[in-house]
Amino acid sequence: MRREARVLDLTLAVLHHILVFGLVAMLAIERTLLKAPEIETRRLAGLDGGYGLTAVLVLAVGVARAIWGGKGWAFYEANPFFWAKLAIFTVIGLISIPPTIAFIKWARASKADAGWQPDAAAVASARRWVGIELLLIFPLVACAAAMARWPF
Repeated sequence: MRREARVLDLTLAVLHHILVFGLVAMLAIERTLLKAPEIETRRLAGLDGGYGLTAVLVLAVGVARAIWGGKGWAFYEANPFFWAKLAIFTVIGLISIPPTIAFIKWARASKADAGWQPDAAAVASARRWVGIELLLIFPLVACAAAMARWPF
């Protein structure tokens, strides 16, 4: 592999990992904010927007890695752990929809009424969804590690 190709592969790998760590950090912060006695609805909605943007960037950089990275598309196309990782990432994305909708509604409501707070049941539901997203990071990382070492 040419030096330029190795540098590109390294750059994409580093960027991909940093973005994934950012996603995990944002989810952990969301979960923490949902445990507060008073919910900071605008902060939560803004953080969730950043989470969504970062998820798109993770996917874009991951696709770039699969196409232009050192292993090439043929490696990923035939790799069952790559497809499992993508499936888990998709499930996490789908699970993130209910809390995102809630955060947007909460931010709008608190903008209209500065003292407004979501009810405890809605907060518990959002916290549960975010917790499930965080738990799904573990099989996602396991698939990523297996994917990199496949076939074994």
